[in-house]
Amino acid sequence: MNNKEVKMREGVVFDPTQDCKLVGAARALSGVKDAITIVHGRHGCHCGVLLLRTLGSNQNDIRIVGSAFRASDMIYGAEGNLAAAIKLSYENFEPALITVLNCSAPAIMGDDVEGVVLSMREEIPAEIFSLSTGGYEGPAWIGYEETLAELTQFMVESEKRENSVNIIGFKQDEIKAYSDLSEIERMLNSQGITVNSVLTNSRFVEIKKAPEASLNIVLGGDGLENAKIMREKFDVPYVVTPYPFGLNNSVEFLESVTQGLNKECNREFISAEKAVIKERIENVFLFLEGIYDTSVAVVGDGGRAFDLAKFVSDELGFGVKVLAITSKNYVTPDKEKEDYFETLLIEPDRFEMNREIKAKGVEMIFGSSMEKKLAYELGAPLVRMFYPVLDEVSISDSPYAGFKGTIQLTESIINSIISNYTEL
Repeated sequence: MNNKEVKMREGVVFDPTQDCKLVGAARALSGVKDAITIVHGRHGCHCGVLLLRTLGSNQNDIRIVGSAFRASDMIYGAEGNLAAAIKLSYENFEPALITVLNCSAPAIMGDDVEGVVLSMREEIPAEIFSLSTGGYEGPAWIGYEETLAELTQFMVESEKRENSVNIIGFKQDEIKAYSDLSEIERMLNSQGITVNSVLTNSRFVEIKKAPEASLNIVLGGDGLENAKIMREKFDVPYVVTPYPFGLNNSVEFLESVTQGLNKECNREFISAEKAVIKERIENVFLFLEGIYDTSVAVVGDGGRAFDLAKFVSDELGFGVKVLAITSKNYVTPDKEKEDYFETLLIEPDRFEMNREIKAKGVEMIFGSSMEKKLAYELGAPLVRMFYPVLDEVSISDSPYAGFKGTIQLTESIINSIISNYTEL
């Protein structure tokens, strides 16, 4: 296979790299700015997603509540608790949308969650829907896809706005998320393109008006099911683009979008951005020469990790020894045939993944906070690129995506290497 090795997850998994369906659904809903998410399950389920949300970089916007599901409710049921949680959520926050995420315990018990939701729709002047997100029902990416697909039921047919797009698959709890989005919008604006809504980083009314867009941009393949439904119901075409890490991915991103809109690409803008990048990168060419052919591992979700690996391989000259996809999506199989990585692991057991990374002599890791211990054991710098990042904050306007992000990301990579201390 062109000297590549692709390893699918097989057999028993003791420590999975992917999260459960609940986490994927909660991540999608947290980007609906005037929505409340109710986790109907044991305290651990609520506390888990709440902790992931709280330890991010936007602690002023949580909006995740629990239904006070207790051990005694395992016997008698907790429909009353859930109804009270819905009512109190509306009274205290007045959200436009309330979503109930039904977890494993009440799902196994047979709580009539849908019946509670139907009855509360008569009392609460907000849209309400429920999703079954028991841990045994699937991984996080399925929860994310199903949540975005469910949001299409609230969308309304609208007159199309010329040169207007929706961004699908954006996750506002990623490191550098808001500065990345700002850079992506700047790039689109340079082509005379406006952003209609972001799924999900918009108010509910903006999501309802998503069919006004002329095109859907599916970032890295995340949210593809939503785009397919919108094409069928509202005649909104879509393009799947790379997540714009690096110069080449950024150019491909703009070319894909302008082609999808039947527009001429503004090459002058791209040329000007290339010139700026060239000027900045030339200032550190000695460092780049020194770290050329560094052996690295990339550990992250399928919507972004493939594109990050391509950037560090093709543009920085690193050797991607291991690419571990912790959470796949519908386009992951199409990317397995690429040639910019040596070994590909799809949703591996963490023990298996760590063993492979150590065996490959990896000198640097691009990953999440979950790879911190592995990086320490290897004496390798860790660049935090993927969810969850719990031990680093991001509040400045310094993107990793797009043309500006190419400079910032290169700077972070060089600094992480030259500042890394190891015993000689």
